[in-house]
Amino acid sequence: MERSAVDLKIERELCANGIPFNVLRNPQFQEMVTAIKRAPNDYKAPSSEKARTVLLDECVGDVEKELIPFKDTWYSHGLSIVSDGWINVKYKPLINVLAVNNRGSMFMYAEDFSEILQKEFFWLEDTYNKGKTIVKYFMNHGQALSMFRENSKLELLQVAKTRFASHYILLKRLTLYREALSTTISLNSWRDWAKQGDEQARNAAQTVVNIIRDDNFWNEVENILKITKPIYMVVKFCDGEGLKMGEIYEKMDIMLGEIKYAMELYFSQVKQILLNRWEKMSIPLHCLGFALSPRFYDTRFLETIEPGGEKRTAPNNDKQVVNGVLEAFNRIGENEAERNLLRAPFATFHMKKGLYSLLAAHLDVVTMEAIDGWSTYGAKTPELAEVAKKVLSQPISSSSAERNWSTYSNIHSVKRNRLNCKTADKLVYAHSNIRMISRFSESYKEGPHKK
Repeated sequence: MERSAVDLKIERELCANGIPFNVLRNPQFQEMVTAIKRAPNDYKAPSSEKARTVLLDECVGDVEKELIPFKDTWYSHGLSIVSDGWINVKYKPLINVLAVNNRGSMFMYAEDFSEILQKEFFWLEDTYNKGKTIVKYFMNHGQALSMFRENSKLELLQVAKTRFASHYILLKRLTLYREALSTTISLNSWRDWAKQGDEQARNAAQTVVNIIRDDNFWNEVENILKITKPIYMVVKFCDGEGLKMGEIYEKMDIMLGEIKYAMELYFSQVKQILLNRWEKMSIPLHCLGFALSPRFYDTRFLETIEPGGEKRTAPNNDKQVVNGVLEAFNRIGENEAERNLLRAPFATFHMKKGLYSLLAAHLDVVTMEAIDGWSTYGAKTPELAEVAKKVLSQPISSSSAERNWSTYSNIHSVKRNRLNCKTADKLVYAHSNIRMISRFSESYKEGPHKK
């Protein structure tokens, strides 16, 4: 009965404040309950004033300490600065800044961008110059990028701002609800609505009826889904977290093969459209990541056939990849001597000489992550191993920055509109980074609080 009484008090707290029941599954909630049980007998909960000032600052400081191991990977694996723009509930333009590598997306801060917008941003018409203006602003004012001027040990791989979109899900849902749509236009309520409207509404209603009853329309939708599903899967792959830089080039080849398999008649035109788009997005870093992924040189992998029926080739036998690798080396090396320190070891790597010729290395390329493989077998080519770990750790899209705005809108919402930008920034910092840290704990993968 005593336990039930406590459970009821917790339930009343959740209901009174509109807190989702899922919070009970959160390990942070269980830690809070355990801490309260161990508290002194005269313990009292902190006041609202203390929670939003002193305790919030202490929480941010505590999170910063836990982030030190993640920041240490910036020196060995490099990082990318990812950003995106947004307007908060007070109509202030914000740009967030995240430091991203293979260990996760670390929220740094969200900065009020209104000053730069008013002075020198609106008159810029092309995206390229807008991007240069944002980077220049960060280099001069941003907390994250300023450290690169002060600490030469850190290496910035890229400043990324990329957006992906797809109508695939909408069309997929249309096919799922085809029967429901057909039922809807047969109802009396639909007919009554169409009759009561003006001529424009009646024409629109008749157009809808004609489309839903048109088998040719649905056949076209099915064909479009067959073609766009491979594109959608690549977009979905890019939007996820984890090691992506070494995979995206291969994913594009697979996508083209799957589209070729789905359609024969107009494949050449579709392929040209996709390749034109890929040329705008592709950078030498993608080619270098592909060429530095050991599993793409595995004999068993090369013996398999790509979707579309084409034979696979090793990255070093692909002219476009090799050109991208050489261009990337030209950008990374400051002089010809440094570039030679990368080109010669690259030949040792793809020709499988030295440590790369060991049987264990041939077996591990299938099971190990590429970065783990370079950390294990890269001792003979330390310069190339260092570059490989940094390149393969980088993200290929800014989806993490866009997801961060969802967190921001949940915290700085219409109901919570009195929060100033500084307090909201601290809350988002603590929330986002606590979640990122939790993903590397064992309890995230196993146990009652899994994910």
